[in-house]
Amino acid sequence: MSLESAAFPLSGPAAPRPEDDSPTQGDPASSQPEASALLNLRLIATSDLHACLLPYDYCANRPVAGRSLSDISRQIAMARAEVPNSLLFDNGDFLQGNPLADYIATARRRRRAHPVITAFNTLRYDAVTLGNHEFNYGLRFLRHALSQAHFPVVSANIATKLGKSPSRDKTFVPPFAILTRSVTDEVGRRHTLRIGVIGFAPPQIEVWDRDHLEGHIRMRDIIASAKAWLPRLRARGADVIVALAHSGIGALEAEDGMENAATALAALPEVDAVIAGHCHLTFPGPGIETSPGVDPVRGLLAGKPAVMPGHSGSHVGVIDLALARTTHGKRRWRVTSAEARLGVVPGVVATAPPSLTPLRAAIAQDHRAALAWSRRIVGQTRVALGTHFATTAPNAALDLIAAAKADYARAALEGTGWANLPLLSSAAPFRAGGRGGAANFTDIPAGPVRMRNLSDLYIFPNTLVVLALTGAEVQDWLEQSAALFRQIQPGETDADLHDVAVPSFTFETIPDLSYAIDLSQPARFDPEGRLVNPKAQRIVGLTRIGQRLDPDERLLLVTNNHRASRAASALGDRKPVVVLADGALTQTVLANYIRREGVVGAPPPRNWHFLPMPGTSVRVTSGVGAEAHLPDIAHFRPLSLGQDEDGFQHYRLHL
Repeated sequence: MSLESAAFPLSGPAAPRPEDDSPTQGDPASSQPEASALLNLRLIATSDLHACLLPYDYCANRPVAGRSLSDISRQIAMARAEVPNSLLFDNGDFLQGNPLADYIATARRRRRAHPVITAFNTLRYDAVTLGNHEFNYGLRFLRHALSQAHFPVVSANIATKLGKSPSRDKTFVPPFAILTRSVTDEVGRRHTLRIGVIGFAPPQIEVWDRDHLEGHIRMRDIIASAKAWLPRLRARGADVIVALAHSGIGALEAEDGMENAATALAALPEVDAVIAGHCHLTFPGPGIETSPGVDPVRGLLAGKPAVMPGHSGSHVGVIDLALARTTHGKRRWRVTSAEARLGVVPGVVATAPPSLTPLRAAIAQDHRAALAWSRRIVGQTRVALGTHFATTAPNAALDLIAAAKADYARAALEGTGWANLPLLSSAAPFRAGGRGGAANFTDIPAGPVRMRNLSDLYIFPNTLVVLALTGAEVQDWLEQSAALFRQIQPGETDADLHDVAVPSFTFETIPDLSYAIDLSQPARFDPEGRLVNPKAQRIVGLTRIGQRLDPDERLLLVTNNHRASRAASALGDRKPVVVLADGALTQTVLANYIRREGVVGAPPPRNWHFLPMPGTSVRVTSGVGAEAHLPDIAHFRPLSLGQDEDGFQHYRLHL
């Protein structure tokens, strides 16, 4: 693993690891009450693992190196061997993300612990916090999974009942934990150290998983919750406070409800170190730009050490704290210096860490079961189903998803008052490169469709939702999707077509409509669905069955719960009418459709396109296997511009 920010290794003799203390226990006295002492404490962190436990791509049915908890467990062992005064944390989004996770969530009569929890228990994690994707399978599933944990699970801003202030909330899990550890200082003396660990998650969870959480979970602002709870940690004797923030690195100045609050959180005086995540980026390193309060070279947020360790087991975050014993005041230890980096210093450990067999053995049964499940044949496809150019041209994979959703909705609404309204269905590409890397594309050849392919086509456990919209609202729906594209000036050469800051899953197509996208126009909406350019109009010539779509016409749109919740939040008081939300998993709907049809898939009609811009070219990025899908964009006369160091393929398209 590469070293992103230089740091000197800290060392010290081995020390035993006592049991965790509860948040309410008293402050134990040090076993060696010398007036002055120096000790080194190491914080090791993972984040956004997304159930990537073994180096195996279940969607592609092949081993893959470079990412997995199993791979980085060697780095964890090395980091622990360097500094025995170490603690290991995970920063959330660990239960969802691949066919293994989907299999566990759908398995019946299962008695074993969740394999991710088993892995955490095996590697002896000290504490974890919850991410937004922990809630994707519902609260009952989440509670059962967490019941098997041998470590504290903390989050301060996820509540089951709000009080008059955050500190009076009834939280879903404990807001914090105080870990009592026996540590050894630089001269071999033993001390008792109390490490406060507090967790936070994006407040948008309440919107994103509304169908699972409405009436059961309420979210608080991260900074407001932190200000309420952090003084309690210090008052209860925490010598060091670590914030596990499943949140990105954003502005230094706090804003109410901010999704990326790690920098503002670090600025609070009680916080000594921050583990950030959620954005699937890395910090320290060049992936995050320098800004007020953000130092990506030294790994500092608001002057405090911080790490963001990538995703899917790509990196290990390491923070080294040097602590000095204080002789006055309530706080017994203070941080005198700190270093943050990704990875461990090469060559420090002369001998290899213990065998990794215990981790692999602990989850081997689950791995075998997931493989057997993933290989079951569901049906056949006449054409290849890929997403290499799904955000550039009409796509067979998205058309299949939309058809399956529409088929389910028609049957569910039969005999109701909604049955006679025109029904449209949308679909979005979930695996289309981005931060997932050059292999993060759906690529299913013509032939058998297996269970693993369903996760490949639809990786998120979203549920199906039908909304009643007007023609004008449907047009705005497509305008929001078009926020993925940058504004292109006529005559430009190799301008980037896609805004890399906008995830591909925000781009929805509606196969039953025909329209063009005018790239010369600015985006009408921002990626969050907020109207930013009221006069802009990218969607032109919008028709249904050959007729111009009437802005006042009443229609039904089949989408997913996540997209419907975002739309409701963006529209404010103009919330769309929910016609159907029966909790049907889209992945299950897709599976049943393919089973019933037997053979699916067809070349997509050219229902949407970019308005021609003669003399203009754009640059698009695709991934491994893109060459086989170039016929999808043949009308753009694609020209290869080569491959970058991350394995992405770049192409010039002529508009």
